[in-house]
Amino acid sequence: MENKGKVIIISGPSGVGKGSVNGELLRNKELKLEYSVSMTTRPPREGEVNGVNYFFVSKEEFANAIVNNELIEYANFVGNSYGTPRKYVEEKLNQGKNVILEIEVDGATQVLRNEENVLSIFLMPPTLNELEARIKGRATESDEKIKARLDKALLEIPLKHNYDYVVENDSVENAVSKITDILIREKCAGANKESKFKDLVKIVENIVDEKYTYFINNWEANVKILAHNTEAKEEAQNFDAREELIKILSSEVYRKTLAHGDFSKINDVEFVDFKIQKLMFKINFFSIKQRSDFSGD
Repeated sequence: MENKGKVIIISGPSGVGKGSVNGELLRNKELKLEYSVSMTTRPPREGEVNGVNYFFVSKEEFANAIVNNELIEYANFVGNSYGTPRKYVEEKLNQGKNVILEIEVDGATQVLRNEENVLSIFLMPPTLNELEARIKGRATESDEKIKARLDKALLEIPLKHNYDYVVENDSVENAVSKITDILIREKCAGANKESKFKDLVKIVENIVDEKYTYFINNWEANVKILAHNTEAKEEAQNFDAREELIKILSSEVYRKTLAHGDFSKINDVEFVDFKIQKLMFKINFFSIKQRSDFSGD
């Protein structure tokens, strides 16, 4: 029996480019991804095909699907309803396939709250001006609907930290490279592939050993000096500052490059070294525990 697949949410504000990115991901047959076709009450745009881009249904049909618990999630967006058919997704997951959900933020929030075995990725625009240009560039909606989409985007973007990963879509090629590596790292893209994160850790190890031994030794000494009770002293005695520093720096360089950076440079020594120089200012060398908002931008 095959292992059950994983639900992969790729969400973000309207106009961020979810469809373009997902289209490229699905071209890569090695990733073995299945696309979940959503149900919607909105009219088809030019070139869209029923059952391929969406299942286009009436408002009454959509309401019945909700009542009959046929949707994993659903949301209303700019006067139209969208939802993910449960039966299709569960069939694919049971076949061991990973299913991409290209859904609005409201729907993604429902899935994150109610479902298990989910990998979530929030797609960000490089700037709000670029998001506005992309929405207007469709030339399919009124000024009123464009404003509604932009207003909703301003409410959705702060929710990005609820997701496992944040990826900037400055170009489809760069975003696809980032998400492909995430899928490899999360074991969603075949057993014979290795994430660039593995090589990144090696680069960070070399930089830390070459440049930051002094800070590692001081960190370990400081936490021992400041340990005031038995539990803290034991924790300080077992604390491996080198291992912790490598772990933090590797994760942060990876995360920040996904969020805003050229992913082709993720294994470039000079690029990583520069990122580390900036990150070192964020480390609290007097405590094992780091700030809870260390990952926040």
